[in-house]
Amino acid sequence: MNTIHSTSKTYKVPYTIVGEKKNNTYHAPYVTILLLNRGGKFYREDLFKNIRNYTFAETIYIEGPDISYNIEPLVKKFPGIKFLLLKDNISDGEKINLGIKESRSVFVFVIWSDMWIAEKSFTEILMNTIGKNSYLCTVPVIENSKHEPIPSIQVPGYMKGTIQVMPWDSYKDFSKSLFPHDFCGIYHKELFEKLGGFDSEMNNPYWQKIDFGFRTFLWGEEIRLCKDLHIRYMGMTHAENITPDESYKKFYIKNIYVKYKNGNGYIPCYKLLHYLFHSNTGPFSSCREFFSIKKWVKENSRRFKNNAQNLISQWEAPE
Repeated sequence: MNTIHSTSKTYKVPYTIVGEKKNNTYHAPYVTILLLNRGGKFYREDLFKNIRNYTFAETIYIEGPDISYNIEPLVKKFPGIKFLLLKDNISDGEKINLGIKESRSVFVFVIWSDMWIAEKSFTEILMNTIGKNSYLCTVPVIENSKHEPIPSIQVPGYMKGTIQVMPWDSYKDFSKSLFPHDFCGIYHKELFEKLGGFDSEMNNPYWQKIDFGFRTFLWGEEIRLCKDLHIRYMGMTHAENITPDESYKKFYIKNIYVKYKNGNGYIPCYKLLHYLFHSNTGPFSSCREFFSIKKWVKENSRRFKNNAQNLISQWEAPE
């Protein structure tokens, strides 16, 4: 049974780690704060100062391959932060895969460098709420720069016969979300790695997140909201690219084509005709794509606990 994508290239990405020198008596922290660089240097140093207050947490910051000129002074100024400097371009999901692999914690809190963690009882939330649940990912309430909550709970449904995912307002604790908005959330490291993380062959972040979300629920795990956990954009929010592309095709075969019967997930061979009709890569490439993913589904067949159609029809929109 494969639990990591056999085609993943995440762990082959060259990178350098600097900073965070620890002695031999160092104990693994309870949580890692994983910062993904976005927006240049405008908010970064203020966020580092904010996070420095969380002495119980390990901090990993990912940047690259275009490295800021002032990284070396930052490494000296913030010795408690581990700087992971990429040498090649990789997708957002791959950065998270890599950061979670490098973390030494039970939980990994993923945010961007243009965000702010609310001061409100972060330690208490971790220990008393998130630590008592076994969700693969716990997502926060996300606010814009005016402290206004934005629709960030992701609800799957049907619209005119096609599958759609709609952002939803919800402040009810433990509401289900199909995927973490903007990748932000507290991930359970062991469950994340058993799931295989984000698919490194998908370059579009939107379909990468939707694939991750469907796989989470189809394999029996969950993503839920913690209403007391808040993070805020310091600048503008970011639009999604929802254009159907190569990543969309892979998501569709891996999740929507899968049927579930007698405790096994599988892709019926007749789905090939549907894929050939809708694919734009020609018959030979389309067959290769289809059967490659069909093989992956077969290798992981016992991991499936449901199919996408049942998952969507049983999903209740949050209050």
